[in-house]
Amino acid sequence: MNKSFKKLIFFFVLGICLLRPADFRADIVFPARLELTETEPGIFDVFFTLPVINGKVLKASPILPGNCDNLNEPKITGSAYSKVLTWSITCEDQLYGKQIGIEGLQGSQVEILLVINLLDGRSFNKKLNPAMAYFEVPYPPTGLELLKSGSYNGARAVLIQPYIYLLIFTMIFLFGVKGQKRFYLSLFFGILAGFFLGNFEMIKSPGWVFPLTALSCVFLLAIKFIGVRIKNFSTLLILSAGLFLGNLLGLHKTELVLTPGEQLWFSSCFSLGIALGVMLALVAFYQLKQILVTYGIFEKIISPISIIIGSVAFGLFIFETSLFWRTPSMLPKIPAIILLFFLLLPVIGPVRNLLATGLSFAFFSAMGLILVMNGLTIPYAEIILLALILIISLFLLLKGSVPKLLFLLFITIGCLVAGNILGRFANDNLSFPVGRSVGFLTTGLFLVGILGSFRTHRPASGSFEKIISTVLLAFGILLVLRLFSNEYFEGFASEYLSGSLPIPIFTIILLILAIIVWPRNRRIHRQMQLQSRKPVLSLSLFILAILLLPIHIGVKNPWFEPKDLDRQGMKLIMENVLSNTYNAFNEEDEEKLFEELSQNVDAELLDNIYLDSRRRLNMGLREGAEVSVQEVELNSLGDPDLQTGSDVLEYPAQWTVTARVRHLKHIHYRKNSYSGTVALKSIDNQWKISKISLTSEDRKVIAASSL
Repeated sequence: MNKSFKKLIFFFVLGICLLRPADFRADIVFPARLELTETEPGIFDVFFTLPVINGKVLKASPILPGNCDNLNEPKITGSAYSKVLTWSITCEDQLYGKQIGIEGLQGSQVEILLVINLLDGRSFNKKLNPAMAYFEVPYPPTGLELLKSGSYNGARAVLIQPYIYLLIFTMIFLFGVKGQKRFYLSLFFGILAGFFLGNFEMIKSPGWVFPLTALSCVFLLAIKFIGVRIKNFSTLLILSAGLFLGNLLGLHKTELVLTPGEQLWFSSCFSLGIALGVMLALVAFYQLKQILVTYGIFEKIISPISIIIGSVAFGLFIFETSLFWRTPSMLPKIPAIILLFFLLLPVIGPVRNLLATGLSFAFFSAMGLILVMNGLTIPYAEIILLALILIISLFLLLKGSVPKLLFLLFITIGCLVAGNILGRFANDNLSFPVGRSVGFLTTGLFLVGILGSFRTHRPASGSFEKIISTVLLAFGILLVLRLFSNEYFEGFASEYLSGSLPIPIFTIILLILAIIVWPRNRRIHRQMQLQSRKPVLSLSLFILAILLLPIHIGVKNPWFEPKDLDRQGMKLIMENVLSNTYNAFNEEDEEKLFEELSQNVDAELLDNIYLDSRRRLNMGLREGAEVSVQEVELNSLGDPDLQTGSDVLEYPAQWTVTARVRHLKHIHYRKNSYSGTVALKSIDNQWKISKISLTSEDRKVIAASSL
């Protein structure tokens, strides 16, 4: 393994390990709970809560170990729905081996959650019920027990994966060991990296991903051995398969309750078991191959074996992917622009350095992900990435190759922006946002390896590049049209209807430059029979001019009169004001929240709107849930009621607010539909809400997969 490969592996793992999971609080609430938290050696704070059912409190009480005494009398608090007791106790010895329980549960269906938090970092969670009302605190495991349990479970977790056998069998039988050490090292390091990242919930991928990646690797290796022109089988494929397998192994849960230090030692022992399991499979298949070679059978059966392997892998791949057309909701959600970026990367990457290109992509994307997870978002990220994709596709289509400087720009800025976009998307739409984001980056590595495997050492102007660049350019144009039909048009229309003239100054400058540098076929060129230069630069400037339309300056429209707006204009104004009002509640800073509300709500109504809207958005949520408004849609707008001697317009309206609710383990959506009367008033040529009267409210909970 050369030095550059080692460095890339190091930076790739380092970049991902710098990711830190977002801080979420648990949203699971038990009506009955007994919690002991050790604050000092031998001293515990006790929290005991019981539900109130039909005005009656469950007659249950905690049973603590005999070596524990109360330091004070229990303090009783609570509400109409629960009774809470808090006090402190002191215990002479440690709680290990002692029983803690609840008496008085007989004849009830109540489960009580027992939580014990110790100073050494150990935390026990146990549900107590009438059939099992006591829990004995187990003794800490010894280092030898951790070594035995971790190594055994690690080896077993690897060896029960059927597709790892098929992958190792294919590599050993078809390509051997000599000269192909990078395959085995990539698989081994990929499994270990995926295990540690998965163990600490920093990579999350569905269970079907590893079988698909492993089968893809097996199929490509088989047809490469048969003689199909796959001259550049990428090590990225093996690395991706290893990462996904390691992620599955990282989901292994032990019944042992461990301190952070013990957890690290157990993970190390588990990784040792993984290494033993992989080595055992490698040695077994290598010895089988040697036996066949010794008896002269291997050369006779290797060709039919390769055909059988390829056929089996293809059939199993079809079988595994049948999940998607049977259950389409299982398809992973990923932004279209990120998918275009994943597909374009192997097309422009140097064929001989595809591994370096892929790992550079992973490193810079991880850096962009780190930025967004620390609250730093790149402005106009989608526009920057879309511009790079379109310009690169244009160069490939017209020139057949990409300049080196543009390629470096694409790798650094493009990957950084792509990671930032991916992080924001996962953070807004998925649980475990960091883990899902790293899973998407690994999927990108796999796509780079798949497409790169079909590239040969032909010039970059080959048919493969032409086809891919044309398809990507077409999809990029569709994304631009989508931006125009949604964000661009609505943004310009809202500003115009608010009395402002948007002037896209950068777009105008770029269009002028595009016209100036457009290649001209002069008479002397025709006489010398010189072929005209292709307008790559001009078309690139034109693309930038279109994409930079949102960046503009607003000039006050001297001819604007709010009362001159027609019905369609007032509908856009109403939807814009409602959307700005509800989206203001996504601000965490209260000062910014009030500032945005004041721009859309009359000062006399500001406090009432703030309290009422926040109450309705957070109604019925569990502790720890995060709510953010995603979309505000105006369903209908009636005829206005213009009050005599007033400039206030009252409209009967119906609108829907879609909010995302994120809990610790899942995300769902709520649609709140409202009917009522909304009054608009023009204040300094700016429309604001002066009154809201609700007549009905309907709330629906929607699963994230259905949107």
